Amino acid sequence: MLDISLVLPAYNEQDNIVKVVTSAADSLDQLGKTWEIVVVDNHSNDKTPQLVEELSLKDNRIRCIVHNENKLYSGSCQTALNEAKGKYIAIMDSDDQYAASDILKFIEKLEKGANIVFGWRKKRKDPFFRLIVSKVFNSLGKFKLKFPFHDLNCGYRVFDKTFQQSCKIKHKINLSNPELYVRAKQAGLKMDEVAIQH
Repeated sequence: MLDISLVLPAYNEQDNIVKVVTSAADSLDQLGKTWEIVVVDNHSNDKTPQLVEELSLKDNRIRCIVHNENKLYSGSCQTALNEAKGKYIAIMDSDDQYAASDILKFIEKLEKGANIVFGWRKKRKDPFFRLIVSKVFNSLGKFKLKFPFHDLNCGYRVFDKTFQQSCKIKHKINLSNPELYVRAKQAGLKMDEVAIQH
């Protein structure tokens, strides 16, 4: 079994995907663990899948799964649950907002007993409007879902095989963390969060 699967949901990311994948591969190489990078292309209409295929020809640890229709963000995350082969599975947005090198912070939490760890953009670099929208969203998450952590919509989370085998995403929406949290809670799994770069 591989140690780490890093899954990158992508939709029309031709301007970012090569940089994100190559940077992630460099970071993973430094960990001394076996790994794969899986780009889940959500029916892009640009060159995203072709660029990833070119990278995979140079490194067979990189692979691309292309949806035959747009399954929204939650569908890409379900594909990650279905296809990832690693002991630890990270789903990280492919828009160059996050650092793959932060994965060690997540793994430390998993090795201490958590089944899923959510990222927390403690020092966010977003426009003011997005910060306000995020604050409202997080407040709703705490009120409606009793979400106990800081960042319900962070695009970086890591989980273990127990979570992968226990949880399935059923709703087709452009979000995943609310359902990931609810499924983990229903399954009685342990959760945690970690502050990350943004």
